[in-house]
Amino acid sequence: MDLHKPFTVEEVLKRPLFRNARVAAGKRGLTRPVRWVHVLEVPNPSAFVNGQELILTTGVGLGASEDSILRFVQQLVESRVSGLCIELVQRFTEVPPCILQYADRHDFPILVFDQEVRFIDITQDLQSHIINRHHQQLLALETLSKRFLRLTLQPRCTSQILKLLHQETGCPVRLCDDWGRDMIYPEKTAPSTFHHQETLRQPIFAMDMHVGDLCLAHGGRDSEYMRLILDRAATAIAQELLRRLSIEERRMRGMQKWIEKWLSQGRSELPEDVASLISDGGSLSLAAMGITARQPESHDFDTEQEEAIMLRVAHLIHRAFKTHGLQVWMAPHEDKWALVLADQSPSSPSPMLQRVKKAFLDLFKQLAANPALHRYRCAVGISQTFRRLSQAPRYWKQATLALQVSAASSTPRRDKNIADKPSLTLYDDLHAWQLFLQVDTEVLAAYIQNQIGPLLEYDRKNGTDLVRTLETFFATGLSKQRTAKVLYIHRQTLYYRLEQISSLLGDNWNDPERRRALDIAMAAHRFLSAMGGLNSFPVQPDEKTSGNRKFPKAGQP
Repeated sequence: MDLHKPFTVEEVLKRPLFRNARVAAGKRGLTRPVRWVHVLEVPNPSAFVNGQELILTTGVGLGASEDSILRFVQQLVESRVSGLCIELVQRFTEVPPCILQYADRHDFPILVFDQEVRFIDITQDLQSHIINRHHQQLLALETLSKRFLRLTLQPRCTSQILKLLHQETGCPVRLCDDWGRDMIYPEKTAPSTFHHQETLRQPIFAMDMHVGDLCLAHGGRDSEYMRLILDRAATAIAQELLRRLSIEERRMRGMQKWIEKWLSQGRSELPEDVASLISDGGSLSLAAMGITARQPESHDFDTEQEEAIMLRVAHLIHRAFKTHGLQVWMAPHEDKWALVLADQSPSSPSPMLQRVKKAFLDLFKQLAANPALHRYRCAVGISQTFRRLSQAPRYWKQATLALQVSAASSTPRRDKNIADKPSLTLYDDLHAWQLFLQVDTEVLAAYIQNQIGPLLEYDRKNGTDLVRTLETFFATGLSKQRTAKVLYIHRQTLYYRLEQISSLLGDNWNDPERRRALDIAMAAHRFLSAMGGLNSFPVQPDEKTSGNRKFPKAGQP
């Protein structure tokens, strides 16, 4: 008994009870699989079949006309029945030609007995064979499952699992997972082999997350048993991926200790690979990253699942940065994720921070393309580069300050068309905001009120745009023509607005020193307006109960 091949109509004809049967039509359909056998003597069979049955009938209940018999056969074909067996004794002695022609056109096997047969013997024989065959398959699957699981304890276990899967099915296999692996066995098989419809695809799940796909190019030999084998192999690979997650978790736990001490105190026993990169002339940078769900209220967060997600993100980060000549160590720190970035290619013509930015943009694309990770939003702040290890706390502060701006800019605001997208902010790009971030907001607010308070109040009460007009006027180098063009207003409208500004701020508002003070105040106002989103940066749903987590969730700085 070949368990890999389906039990077909052709195999049915080899049974002893079918030695007197003959194929009247549909010979090209003898390879159809038979999952069950059923007796039907009703004119509407579609309501009583599920597909892939062999139907037995004498025709006594099908009606007297050829049309009624044809409708009966048509319903069987449309219901994906595997074949029809007719006893030519009770109802009629021959099958009408129109029925045979229809069966040949649809490759639908019609078997006939020219003498009386006992349907009860046929159903008992075939059903016993099908049940016994299924039992043998379950025993074989149990043995195969144990072999797959034993392989998970060996080196290079994934390739060994793929090899065994190929040996059992005789079909090329392919594994694609979220760790970036794309493995094919046999290795010479072209990837295009798996792009055809004749490919079985089994999703791989670990901790209720889709982490990859296992494919089998069956070449038309699809069977229920092959699907079951593929499922067992996918389960073994999921076990191996869980083991990889556990190893990565322990490695990250080890990194957390030295990273926390180094960022807090500026000293720690750094790993040899970090120290060697510095001694070889490489620079360092620090990144603070917050990761939150886009719609946290719509998801039931699980701590272990969240940790697994972060481990997958960590793997994607390592892949994205490696291609840009950068090495990464990361760990949770102060309710966010700390990334230590080291330049492995100090002689590269591209500056380190430029490559860091490209790496993060590549990461964002990978997160967006991943079905399990695209629902998460990232906000990242990046420090300047440095080489003195003792300065780590200073540059970590830079990264967290940049993250505050990044988090605020990535948070959707009410009544504003701001996309809920990843956000990346370099400390170098903050310019004057570097100073504002370290000044008490009340001090900034008081300064803003003292300098441009009358303009803000007037705009609020009258719905005007005097502050923006003044900003644009300064930005264009006091050019009235360019200001009117940028604001899309008439020149006379601009003159009127400048007169209003003069009446509210005083005649000296255009003096150089006063202009400088007003420019700083408007920049501070833009800063506080942007940072208004900081308090609304989403907090994880279970933040209040996160004390027992292995890894804190990334969230508000």
